[in-house]
Amino acid sequence: MLTDAVTEPLQSRREFASTHPSDGALFLAYIALIWIGMVLGFGGEIARHVKNNEPPYPVILHVHSAVFVTWLIAFTAQILLIRTGKPASHRRLGIAMTFGVGVLAIVGPWTAYAVQNLNFGTSRSDPAFFSVQLGDVIGFVGLSIAAIILRKQAAAHKRLMLLAILQLSTAGFSRWLGNSIGSAYPFGYWGQSFWATFLILHLTNDMLALGIGVYDLRTRGRLHPAYVAGLAWGFGWQVLHVSLYLTPAWLPVAKWLLGR
Repeated sequence: MLTDAVTEPLQSRREFASTHPSDGALFLAYIALIWIGMVLGFGGEIARHVKNNEPPYPVILHVHSAVFVTWLIAFTAQILLIRTGKPASHRRLGIAMTFGVGVLAIVGPWTAYAVQNLNFGTSRSDPAFFSVQLGDVIGFVGLSIAAIILRKQAAAHKRLMLLAILQLSTAGFSRWLGNSIGSAYPFGYWGQSFWATFLILHLTNDMLALGIGVYDLRTRGRLHPAYVAGLAWGFGWQVLHVSLYLTPAWLPVAKWLLGR
């Protein structure tokens, strides 16, 4: 019937396919890029630290590194478990990772607090940057909680988890490519221009986040609502914490939070 011919394509456009033959390749490519960003970003910083014979890193930084690397390994394993058809193992590991979100929510701010106090009064002191450090953790935790709540909706869950790990990967990408981005941006400098500061911190991971949407438009012809909401959440926190960082009134608040 004519009505059936009309309603069927309308229904298919409203539905968002939870899987696509190319999904596995997308997630593998993204996790590979995240690993590259973390290794080149933090690896370069560690190499410079050793080369300059600087004092040893505080213990909390080693704890933070161990927790983050463990999380990244677990995230990689989750992708591989789905790729190899082991959903039960994926779910069991997911339960452990749920507790890992709580650990990261504690260790992240704790590390930022400790390092800010360690550097206070030195050439590396930048208390206002505490807003960025807290903002990235809040963005990650919010996306992770949403992904956990929607874990039975595969399409939403996968996209929110990928956005969450991208939010947490900001520090590595900005260390790797931030200087190049800052040098190429012609309309201001770090700490003076909002967009220069924002792009140095977030351009790489935001381009990857937008890439998920481009992929979905090509494979599904539409964006998933959870992806749109997650993108707005992450971008909103980025705008807020960069704005705070550049607002003079934030500095005394940051010092108060740091006990200074």
